Amino acid sequence: MYPGYSGIVQYGHRAFLLIALGFALLVNVFLIANFYWTALISTGQRNFFLAALFGAWILLTAIALFWQYRLNSEAKMEPLDETFRQTMCHYLRGDWFAAEAQVLPHLKKYPKDIEMLLLQATMYRHTERCEEAVLVLDKLQLLQNSRYWHTEIETERAMIADAMRSSEG
Repeated sequence: MYPGYSGIVQYGHRAFLLIALGFALLVNVFLIANFYWTALISTGQRNFFLAALFGAWILLTAIALFWQYRLNSEAKMEPLDETFRQTMCHYLRGDWFAAEAQVLPHLKKYPKDIEMLLLQATMYRHTERCEEAVLVLDKLQLLQNSRYWHTEIETERAMIADAMRSSEG
C-alpha cells in the first residue's frame, strides 16, 4: 500500500527507503499545504496536487515493484534444496570428501551460491586446508548478497584463524 514499505521490510535495501521517504515527503507537503496554508491554494490547485500525489504514488509503487522483481530474480535459482540437503547430510556425518564431491560441481554451475560457498569454506577448515578456506571466504565477501551472511562469514574467519594458530603451535 505504501510505496517501498514492503521492500524495506523484506530486503532492507536503501532504494526502498528512499522511495518511502520520498513519498512521505510528498504526502507531508500536500497535507501541510492543504490543511495549514489553506489560503495559499485554491480548490483547483488542491485537486491538481491530489492528482499529482496519486500519480506519484502509482509511479513510486511501480518503481518499488520493479526493484523487488529485480532483487527476486537475482536471488532465484533452480530448486537447489535437494543438492544442499544431500551435501549437508554428508557434512553432518563428517564425510568431508563426499560433501566436497557434491559442492564442487554445484559451484561450477552456480558460482554465486552463498550458502554452498560458506559450506565449502567450513569443509576446508575441517580438512585443515585453511588457506583455501580463506580464499573461498574472500570470494564470498565479494558477492552482492553476502552482507546478509556477514556474521557467519566473520565467525568462520575467526574459527579458521584459531585453527591456523593451533596447527602452528
